[in-house]
Amino acid sequence: MFIVLLDEPGLFVFESPDEAMRAIEPPDAESEIRAAFDDSAVPYGIEWTRPNHYGRVLGVVGTVSFGEYSFVPTGPPDPIALESLLEAHPDFTNPPEAKAQLVSLLSRAA
Repeated sequence: MFIVLLDEPGLFVFESPDEAMRAIEPPDAESEIRAAFDDSAVPYGIEWTRPNHYGRVLGVVGTVSFGEYSFVPTGPPDPIALESLLEAHPDFTNPPEAKAQLVSLLSRAA
């Protein structure tokens, strides 16, 4: 299980970091990801292999060329940070059926 906090309400749960990468487009990864953990409480960050490129057509219309990124572990397991994240976002989970997994994970962490 891979848990991501975006600038949207609630926690987004994926099977793996690779699944999260397929679901979260690079511009959103750059601007909306606030936290990411696996179910072992390992925190993850984003590593860019090719950053997004922003430009303008005729100086007026904004353009973006999507980059490439991956999730990488950023440190040892941090169960306290994961517990805090789960407790701070109890009301909304995407997909909704993942809420039971998060409740179970929180009870194991406590």
